[in-house]
Amino acid sequence: MKATIIFLLVAQVSWAGPFQQKGLFDFMLEDEASGIGPEERFHEAPELEPMGPVCPFRCQCHLRVVQCSDLELGTNPLKSSGIENGAFQGMKKLSYIRIADTNITTIPQGLPPSLTELHLDGNKITKVDAASLKGLNNLAKLGLSFNSISAVDNGSLANTPHLRELHLNNNKLIKVPGGLADHKYIQVVYLHNNNISAIGSNDFCPPGYNTKKASYSGVSLFSNPVQYWEIQPSTFRCVYVRAAVQLGNYK
Repeated sequence: MKATIIFLLVAQVSWAGPFQQKGLFDFMLEDEASGIGPEERFHEAPELEPMGPVCPFRCQCHLRVVQCSDLELGTNPLKSSGIENGAFQGMKKLSYIRIADTNITTIPQGLPPSLTELHLDGNKITKVDAASLKGLNNLAKLGLSFNSISAVDNGSLANTPHLRELHLNNNKLIKVPGGLADHKYIQVVYLHNNNISAIGSNDFCPPGYNTKKASYSGVSLFSNPVQYWEIQPSTFRCVYVRAAVQLGNYK
């Protein structure tokens, strides 16, 4: 009896195959064969959705609506001939236009009267005439710095009766633009880095002390060839404080 039991045990051992080392891949195959796939053993992290497009500059984005109320056209190869007269006329609520660092040589014609800010800095504009600003009754800020403007025609500023800021720095002006003394609301004037060699006593302020004109809060005249000690003290009689006037440091 004992010999029979021993024989059966030895037979079972001899029938078994030799031991083989199994790798991780073998165990995975066994799991698949048994109906347990790797997806049940490991929980994969959900894929992250890519970020959506960035909202355009000066626009407001709400779900599927992109509202761009202002005509940012800077740093484009635009020329004056590429902007038709009245190109913006149909935009009756347009308040802001910026056409900077382009090749335009004149102020675009037929701009909408709703404008409150017009930025034309860094172009190749050579002159400001009255017709180019006609009808801009609501304009409060006009940027014309870094151009090649040598003259501002008489009557130009009269077409912008509510203008408060005028930037004409870094141009080729040889005198203070006419019409500043008669303008009622203008308060900030940038004229530095030009070729202005003389300043008259009535260039900025009307004769006498007209209280109807708003006081200047900023006038920059530095880096011009004008000799500041030759300027009459009464020239800036309508300036809010003397510190608001910047002179000297001609390059």
